[in-house]
Amino acid sequence: MAENVSSPDEVHIVTEDFPPYNYEIDGFKTGLSTEIIQALLKELNAQAKIKTLPWPRAYRYALNKKNHLIYSIARIPEREKLFHWVGEIAPYKTSFYKLRTRTDLQITRLEDAKKFVVGTSLEDVITTFLEKEGFTRLEKVAFDKQNIRLLLYGRVDLIAYDEVSFVYKVRQEGLSYSDFERAYRIDALSDVLYVAFSLNTDEALVNQYRQGLASIRQKGVIEQIQKKYLMGKGN
Repeated sequence: MAENVSSPDEVHIVTEDFPPYNYEIDGFKTGLSTEIIQALLKELNAQAKIKTLPWPRAYRYALNKKNHLIYSIARIPEREKLFHWVGEIAPYKTSFYKLRTRTDLQITRLEDAKKFVVGTSLEDVITTFLEKEGFTRLEKVAFDKQNIRLLLYGRVDLIAYDEVSFVYKVRQEGLSYSDFERAYRIDALSDVLYVAFSLNTDEALVNQYRQGLASIRQKGVIEQIQKKYLMGKGN
């Protein structure tokens, strides 16, 4: 785009550790969504630091503080009026996972999972969805990766997780993916991840980012980055 982003205030970008969408390697921020955000900033000739936080804190900042951009956030009806939605950046699919040894645990429909203890995360779209669906046996933690350990140690029966991210997280924790098994895909939680601004951000600034995202999408930049990370994964 021809002109620099004009704003009297600094843009703050927040996200969480959520590979392969956003994560760090030796202090270097990378991932599918992060590369798209970096490409967006380059398109806008803008500079902004990306801060990785626990999801509850990142969400709270984007909910309450001006000029805060959050990314890899799911767009659900409960959040629709809470943010300025900039645009889509990545597809995702969500499933329940169990230990492979739990042959007694069979799920053929969402309702079947209600009788089990499910590990979820605070301020997470999965938690919001399951509570709305009448799930009462939820074990909530601050970090997604804690749920993997809870499942491994038998503290919960199921965890609900993004399918592509689950594979990355298990490996990141030094665990074997063969110890786990997908129990049931939650179709209602399989959609796309977004970029959004805090509601009290100037709409002119929001629109500049929308235009920038549309521009790199038209140029094929987003598709190229998605293929790099998702080719052959998350089926």
